[in-house]
Amino acid sequence: MANITISGEYVLERNEGFYEYLVAQGITADKAKATDLVRPVMKISVEGEDIIFSTEFGSSNISSVLKLKQEVEERIGLDMIVKSYTEIDGNRITIHSVGPNGEVGRRNFEFKENEMIMTLSSDKPNIPEAKRYYNRMPSHLS
Repeated sequence: MANITISGEYVLERNEGFYEYLVAQGITADKAKATDLVRPVMKISVEGEDIIFSTEFGSSNISSVLKLKQEVEERIGLDMIVKSYTEIDGNRITIHSVGPNGEVGRRNFEFKENEMIMTLSSDKPNIPEAKRYYNRMPSHLS
């Protein structure tokens, strides 16, 4: 496999099962539908042991600095704090998170030459897996 660069900017192209995932997590149908329609830009930067995620949607921006193989507090969405543990294996980042009520979820990021696929899953059996497909934006060279 070719060496894939993880750092970059990605724009959401489409979702699979994201609406259903949100509703199963307790998000209202109206809010889940609105969230499913948003096409955010995610910036990812790997700097030594730090992995920086910055997501822009409309006038909002959420940023997280995660540490490789260390548990840190992370803001998910606009109003939830979770404890997250991050690993990198080749072209994949896996984030294991535990929510305020002990719920366990995972975000798996698979990086390819021109795209990134984010898979969301939960340890709860009634919550379906969701996939979010992002296209890598061209690099802006100065």
